[in-house]
Amino acid sequence: MAVERGVGKCEENHTGSYGYPTRPEEPYDFCSQCGKTMVWECPECRSRLPDDTNELIAARFCRDCGSSYFPHAAEG
Repeated sequence: MAVERGVGKCEENHTGSYGYPTRPEEPYDFCSQCGKTMVWECPECRSRLPDDTNELIAARFCRDCGSSYFPHAAEG
């Protein structure tokens, strides 16, 4: 059985991962650098975030459906 792995980020663009050696086994709710909520998948279509580091840092919108990863930030 394959190990579940993923990458995510918070609204401040701090990145994180889980399931890799030396990383937590499960996704975590909050960023350890700023305390904001971590996003591990698109809130609209559930697509995973890009696992390429440069693309992950640059991405603010889902490449599959175009929705914002941080919809509440766009309202503010």
